Amino acid sequence: MLEEVISLYEAYLEEFYQLERKRKPMEGAFGFGGGPKNYPCHDRFAGDLEQLLQEFAEQSPSSGEVGEVLNYIYFTAPECWKAEPAVYWMLMAVHSLTMDLIGLAEPSEAARLYDVYQRVYPRRSRLPAQDKLLALLKKRAKA
Repeated sequence: MLEEVISLYEAYLEEFYQLERKRKPMEGAFGFGGGPKNYPCHDRFAGDLEQLLQEFAEQSPSSGEVGEVLNYIYFTAPECWKAEPAVYWMLMAVHSLTMDLIGLAEPSEAARLYDVYQRVYPRRSRLPAQDKLLALLKKRAKA
């Protein structure tokens, strides 16, 4: 499953960069016209990822498989594309799509993810969904 998730991320990023190459200078500046924030690839990516993760959860994956996928979504992908703000914030937003997978992780895996997540995403820079995700990881770690 991890390979499918990685492929989805790579296809999203490729589409984003194709649209960026076609963008006219100053398009989206000062709120006029389109721009990177309005690209349709963002919504398509989120919808495709949500469907893929639902299918993954239905397959009753092992805790190790769940950990690999969550590790990629939480840490690997955002770090790779942190320099591109329109992409980075979408990669943060899709963390909320993983909440159903947390219950499939072993408590020890959830505890590891919780510890790393807290270090990587300090409280001052988290979105509300990330706080909820952390609460779920903490609850699962104590199970």
